[in-house]
Amino acid sequence: MASEAVAQGHEAEHHALPAQVAPDVVARELVATTMGASGRFKAIAWTLGVLSIAGIVALVLKWLDQSDDSTRWGYVAALLSFLLSVAGGAPMVAMAPVMAKANWVRPVTRIAAMFSFASVVTIITLIPLVAILPPLVTEGARRRTIWFEAPDYSPHIWSIVGLVLLLITGIGLFYSAAIPDFASMRDHSMGWRQRWGKKFARGWVGTDSQWRTLRMRIGMFGTFYFLILVFVNFLITTDFGQSMVPGWRDAIFPMYHSISSFQAGVAAIVIALWAARRYMHLEKYVHVDAFWSLGRLLFALTLLWVYFFYSSFIVFWYGRSATDISTLNLLIRGPMMYAFIAAIILIWFVPWWILIWNKVRRSVNGMAIGAAVILVGVLIDRIRIFVPAWSVPPDQIHEKWLTKIPGTVYPDIFDILIMAGGISLAVLIILLMTRVIPVLSVWQVQEFNLLSKPIKYVRGQATMIAKPD
Repeated sequence: MASEAVAQGHEAEHHALPAQVAPDVVARELVATTMGASGRFKAIAWTLGVLSIAGIVALVLKWLDQSDDSTRWGYVAALLSFLLSVAGGAPMVAMAPVMAKANWVRPVTRIAAMFSFASVVTIITLIPLVAILPPLVTEGARRRTIWFEAPDYSPHIWSIVGLVLLLITGIGLFYSAAIPDFASMRDHSMGWRQRWGKKFARGWVGTDSQWRTLRMRIGMFGTFYFLILVFVNFLITTDFGQSMVPGWRDAIFPMYHSISSFQAGVAAIVIALWAARRYMHLEKYVHVDAFWSLGRLLFALTLLWVYFFYSSFIVFWYGRSATDISTLNLLIRGPMMYAFIAAIILIWFVPWWILIWNKVRRSVNGMAIGAAVILVGVLIDRIRIFVPAWSVPPDQIHEKWLTKIPGTVYPDIFDILIMAGGISLAVLIILLMTRVIPVLSVWQVQEFNLLSKPIKYVRGQATMIAKPD
């Protein structure tokens, strides 16, 4: 077994690395986080629940009142895109770094996988939009979409199928990695949690065959999840974005949406990890090294966002055709110009200025602030894209390009409640999942302790990490 010393930067000599924790203590303490609920937890859960119910009621009332006017559903489409970006992009942290054998990610994977359950809210948001989506063929004229010769119901069916497959694959990824922890709940808890653990552990005892099967399933579901996520991003961006605007042709936009989805997912993981460390008192398991590594990943995705946005923008800027000019006037210089300015500042400029500093990336609070800024920027960017796209009247959708730019569509009370309720419901689902299974993976935290050891390195401190493969 080879090993290497990984330095913790120039400031490592000023920070003592956390001591290792015995395996039995790890199992008992992490399983205990699912038991009981503080007054703060109950207050937050009740608040999120009330907002969620208000959002669902507002969605139903909006459907009853405005189902015949597609131009009023842009903010719901923006919420759909935002939820797909966060709930869809976050589980990638549970897969990609693990396949790269990154040791720092082991305590993070459980939180990342929990975001898969929030895709339920994405599906709920999709249902009214699918019903309102303009038909492919109107009076013999086929509107411009990716469904050239497909049946009329193609965008409706495949969007739903794609999101359902994403949900199933994400839950499969979550459960594949959670089987050893259900066994820990079976052995270190009581009551319904013990019965729950016994049922879902499926006789897990930790044999070599079981471990090989576990890793194979994680790799299989992780690969499928990535492929389905990119496919769903492609469907949502084309069917609910580009096809709604006559003349909007952009081959890079689906990939731009996917990259910003990964960026939003990592930012959400940073905030969730910060909350778990602070309010669940998991400092001994959630080390600063995890925030440092997530900070480098988030910084790289921020720079990638600039690259993909510029690659798309430059085609319209130098093309200067009638379709290019109308697209720029709608999405950038038109009704959402101020949203575009705010989005580019919050997604790129401010995070770049924050995350470029090593001191910020090594700090817990600094990373949480940078991640929160990015999430707000992504939400504004989704509003900037999908609200103008849905504000185009259906009678203009068959034109070669948009000849009349619609005015700014401001959110009504239904839109505000739906967006607040949708985000609240997604957070509530993740919060309730922490009562069902430990928020940190027990077996991966134990594996982290087995593979790493604090040592002195030159005049500072470092972590010696063993490489099992």
